[in-house]
Amino acid sequence: MKPISILSLLLASLPCMAHASWLDGDRLTGDWQGARTAQEAAGVKYFAYYAGIFAANVSGGNSTDSSYSGDLFIGAEFDLEKIAGWDSAYFTISGIDRHGRSIDGAVGGQYSVMQNVGGQNAFLYNVTLEKKFLDDTLSVKLGRMTATDDFVGSPFYSYSLNNAVNGQIRAALFDGVMTSYPFPVWGARVKYQPSEEWYVMMGAFQLSPDMFDRNGQGVDFQIEGDDGISIFTQVGWNPKFAERPAHFFAGMNNAFYDMDKFNSDETRGQFVRFYGHADYQVYAETPGSEEGLALFLTLGYSPDDDAAIIPLQSTFGANYTGLIPGRDKDKTLLFVTYGGFSEVLGDERAAAGNSRPDYELVTEIGHRIQVTPSTYIQPDVQYIHRPGGTGDIKDATVLGVQFGASF
Repeated sequence: MKPISILSLLLASLPCMAHASWLDGDRLTGDWQGARTAQEAAGVKYFAYYAGIFAANVSGGNSTDSSYSGDLFIGAEFDLEKIAGWDSAYFTISGIDRHGRSIDGAVGGQYSVMQNVGGQNAFLYNVTLEKKFLDDTLSVKLGRMTATDDFVGSPFYSYSLNNAVNGQIRAALFDGVMTSYPFPVWGARVKYQPSEEWYVMMGAFQLSPDMFDRNGQGVDFQIEGDDGISIFTQVGWNPKFAERPAHFFAGMNNAFYDMDKFNSDETRGQFVRFYGHADYQVYAETPGSEEGLALFLTLGYSPDDDAAIIPLQSTFGANYTGLIPGRDKDKTLLFVTYGGFSEVLGDERAAAGNSRPDYELVTEIGHRIQVTPSTYIQPDVQYIHRPGGTGDIKDATVLGVQFGASF
């Protein structure tokens, strides 16, 4: 029996807009009087997504503060088989607009409490060509892209407002050797998936000193002599146990790039990080149903703690679909992330007369209300223990709400 609460009654009384047929679809703008369906049949698929966050640091941290941030992602995919007869080939182009600001300075933590802050500007993003071979079991993609498009990610991460895990295991980005949305670089990815259960993929991505410069707006196509390369290898397994889905992946990131060492005048020319993920639907309300409880666990580790800010990070998550009666598409969410700081970084900060960072712990609870198939709103609370890892900053409580739509 599902728990019955006042919240369930409130959610059940949401305005019954669904009788308007255009709200029943998975795009808020509908089918454009049939034009969208006709365009897809001709080989052109349009997409657009918006996510906004309002957050406030209500206690602890460095100070109280509140702010809003937003992210618009828009683009089109061209099916070149339908358009030009090129079998299993696709061209994608997309753009991004990020706006607003974060309250991270008020919180004082290592992890951002507003995941859509970073590179606040307009960007040209994906400009990629993908071709599939061997009955679509082998896929090759190249062009302007980022590693986070394909590697170190899971759909479960996307529900977090804190960027400790939203999109990817965040520790991999602190090192500056994992290219990330919204900053595109030159890259290529090869994926071989002989069955629904197994896949292996590799990717290589440009590293450059100014790749995270938001003023470049994704149109700096240069390749310089001092650029490096970031190589990813990932293996995935997607079995079912007791008819309930599970997903596992493990990978390694090797970067060949000059990186400053902590507490030293020397540089490191090679860097490695290992990562892994496991999730399993431990409970299904009915056999084969998406409604139920899924748990996941992540791990990121680098032995190169003379360059890795967070050598060790792990996140435990819980995702319950349909916890409240009558709200079968809603998600009830829990994230707990531990980030352990580098001891060598601690030595550097101690030598400068500052406190030594140890670890930061982020706990987040949220509930995503699926208002229509294309729109949602998600109240959320975050508790940041030891912001910045030193214990000098009081534990912070952040209240927030995220809303989004697909158009």
